Amino acid sequence: MQSRVLESLIAVIGVQALAAIAVLSLRRSDAWLRRALPYVISIAVGVLLATGAAHLLPEAVGVLGNRSAVWITVVLTMLALYSFERVFHVVSGVSAEPATDAEEAHDQGHHDHHHSSKPATLLLGAVTHSLVDGTSVAAAFAIDPRVGWVTALAVGLHEIPHRLGDFALLVHMGLARGRAALLAIGAGLSSVLGWAIVVAVGEQGSHQVAWLLPVSAGSFLYISLVDLMPELQTERRPWAVFWQIVCLASGIALALSLTHLPGV
Repeated sequence: MQSRVLESLIAVIGVQALAAIAVLSLRRSDAWLRRALPYVISIAVGVLLATGAAHLLPEAVGVLGNRSAVWITVVLTMLALYSFERVFHVVSGVSAEPATDAEEAHDQGHHDHHHSSKPATLLLGAVTHSLVDGTSVAAAFAIDPRVGWVTALAVGLHEIPHRLGDFALLVHMGLARGRAALLAIGAGLSSVLGWAIVVAVGEQGSHQVAWLLPVSAGSFLYISLVDLMPELQTERRPWAVFWQIVCLASGIALALSLTHLPGV
């Protein structure tokens, strides 16, 4: 059990380290990253879909049983995330004018996850998002290290574009590039708190932790289908659309193939 805890911590920290490297790289070479980001997002959509539907859900059913409570948890998770985002946007005072700013940032190739006009509200959403990511990775490792690594991959592939988007929007809001990078990277540290919460709960039994599997599955399906996939639909160039579809299929294949690796 201790080895699983250590592996999950390494995975959580590793994801945030890669996201931090991406943000720091964006400060130096944003032109290349702007071109690559839509395809990274396409891969992330595929990995998230396959991880949620083919790994986390079957694992949840295997541990908790094929009962209605498991599927209701998935649906309620997606409803909760939708409600949170809608309320978050309303409370943060988003109107047509800030939305235009966000769309402008998106047109530059940056991933906009929150469409917020205020750095504080943007960072609040980023912290919450990373907290959920940390719990997802830790919960998956508590059940099966193989599912844990696949989950960490899925989290990493959507966390990196998400962190880049936070950085781009903070700069767009007027923050200095150095401070924007520091805040964007710092927001991801809440994933370690999410990991710690799961580890603490896990000491009381794996059954409680197992209920985070359908929660994670619901969040992965929601992020991929509601947050990320609509962004891909803004592309109109045939060749770019073709490569996005290829990347999406590659992401699905990558997530599915990881379960067959020896020792994983």
